[in-house]
Amino acid sequence: MNSHTRRRLREDFQIALICALPLEYDAVVFACDEIWEEGRAQLGSAPGDYNTYSTGRMGSHDVVLLLLPNMGKSSAASAAASLRSSFTGIKLAILTGICGGVPGIGTSNEVFLGDVVISKSIMQYDLGRKYPNRFAPKDTVEDSLGRPNKEIRSLVATFMTLHGRS
Repeated sequence: MNSHTRRRLREDFQIALICALPLEYDAVVFACDEIWEEGRAQLGSAPGDYNTYSTGRMGSHDVVLLLLPNMGKSSAASAAASLRSSFTGIKLAILTGICGGVPGIGTSNEVFLGDVVISKSIMQYDLGRKYPNRFAPKDTVEDSLGRPNKEIRSLVATFMTLHGRS
């Protein structure tokens, strides 16, 4: 039986693509090679998970797609926790986004609309103290999010090579 026609279980999915906006979701759907119409009724979900999922294939990878009900960190955190309870095999969750701006990247290379930007770390930009004339982000070791696990760091390192980008 072809791997793309086998019966899929929620536990089989290892990649989640999470979108905050319908426009981002549409772009991800169009990037998929297949979208399966098996839907929530066939795959089910964990008790208390009210997310609506789509599933499909991107290249050789089965993926689960999730459109957040609202933008924001609390909506994303809640939806991601529910996703994780329903799709227990998820190893990589990618949060897609339309970037409002890209800081200088330290090279003469320009960043264009449609470029994919991959980061080695996450900077929590809204954790800190607001003063009348400025915002002071917290920057102690206790306040940092830590570095990604070894598997993610290895994947990002591969993306930094010419071969990994092609």
